[in-house]
Amino acid sequence: MMTRARTTGIAHQVAAFLEKTTGDALEFGIRAWDGSIVGAESGSALVLTGPHAVRRMLWSPGQLGAARAFVAGDIAIEGDLVAVMRQLGSVMGSSRSDLARAALSSWRLAVDRQVLGPPLRPPSGEARPSRGARAVRHHYDVGDDFYRLVLGSSMVYSSAYWGQGADLAGFELDDAQSSKLELICRKLDLQPGMRLLDLGCGWGSLLLHAARHHGVDGVGVTLSPNQARLATRRFQEAGLTDRLHVRLQDYRAVPDGPFDAVASVEMTQHLSRRGQREHVDALARLVVPGGRVLSHELCILRPGRRLLRSPFILRYVFPDFNPGEIGSSVLQAERSGLEVLDVENLRTDFALTLRAWLDRLEMRHERAVELVGRETVAVWRLLFAAGLLSYEAGLLNLQHMVCVRPHPVKRRIFTPQPGCYRRPVPSTTGVSEKVPVASGDGRAPGQRAHSPL
Repeated sequence: MMTRARTTGIAHQVAAFLEKTTGDALEFGIRAWDGSIVGAESGSALVLTGPHAVRRMLWSPGQLGAARAFVAGDIAIEGDLVAVMRQLGSVMGSSRSDLARAALSSWRLAVDRQVLGPPLRPPSGEARPSRGARAVRHHYDVGDDFYRLVLGSSMVYSSAYWGQGADLAGFELDDAQSSKLELICRKLDLQPGMRLLDLGCGWGSLLLHAARHHGVDGVGVTLSPNQARLATRRFQEAGLTDRLHVRLQDYRAVPDGPFDAVASVEMTQHLSRRGQREHVDALARLVVPGGRVLSHELCILRPGRRLLRSPFILRYVFPDFNPGEIGSSVLQAERSGLEVLDVENLRTDFALTLRAWLDRLEMRHERAVELVGRETVAVWRLLFAAGLLSYEAGLLNLQHMVCVRPHPVKRRIFTPQPGCYRRPVPSTTGVSEKVPVASGDGRAPGQRAHSPL
């Protein structure tokens, strides 16, 4: 039971600050280092472990100060992290002027309690906005053991596809990720002997699935040395090094296209606006006429535009965070000579995926701290909780855009083009009902089975 030890303590002042900026009564408790306790007895609590928490938030009112305090351990959240952050999000979304006015009312108590002082040094994991390989390494080279702990055996760091399986008993994260990989393969209509290019291939999971269940040969590219090493080792362990390869390479420098199919999974948010245009141009250039491309894109929605300037995301998570808009992607695809076949909204699927990642991290918190340290774990807890809330609230979106490169039009302008695309529905097992065989079909490696449409 939560009691109220004092009526003029730090906890009460923080509660007044939060209630003034949110306009609502607190749905969680607050405890402070001075012994003051206030708020709802919900089982969840915001804990201020020392005066540095107040100092950080007074010097940087809003998201940056709160993030620094949480990552540094000056603030802790007990109980349901998402429930507490759901209400705190109203504070993070307040204007700077509102935050400044609310903060001014807290300065008198801060002076009385002697918690003021010069700005504190930010946590060591804070970075400056950047792009390219440096930004990729900041986020993706945390460590294979940590990613395996959070992502599960699938080692897929992108939204899973839950579909109807979310309502089935025993349908878990690995099943949903396998279902997503199979969905991508079916949308690309992969057939034995085809060559698949995976841009931003991560640890090679899509290529492994496509080779095992659809008989393709594949090439993956990444800017993360850590991902390239593990992907290569996974190909070796699967005995597929003669068919699958990963390169530490910029996708724009791929020399051996075109490929029969191209996939790009959650990489566009790391590109500048110009880079996003170049990305679509590359998709069109790297696929054969009649071949399909799939771009699995994290997108910003109009209510979420302020996330583009999120200091927490830019300084602690993705220094190059720059999600585009699906309308712009569709328009650029057509301008690049691609025909858009299908756009599917997977926003709910990403919310479920983030919940699964957060649950895994919370259950394995002590082991995660042993692997990467307390500050890094704090960053990822904030990332998953904030991401979950952003997708639930319709601030961010996730889209599957499927395109085809038309055959060139020659003298007969009414030459028929492939068509008749139908959106596939994968089975809940996450694999093809009929697994094709890549050898013994009379085709040389890399030879296409038929037009993918």
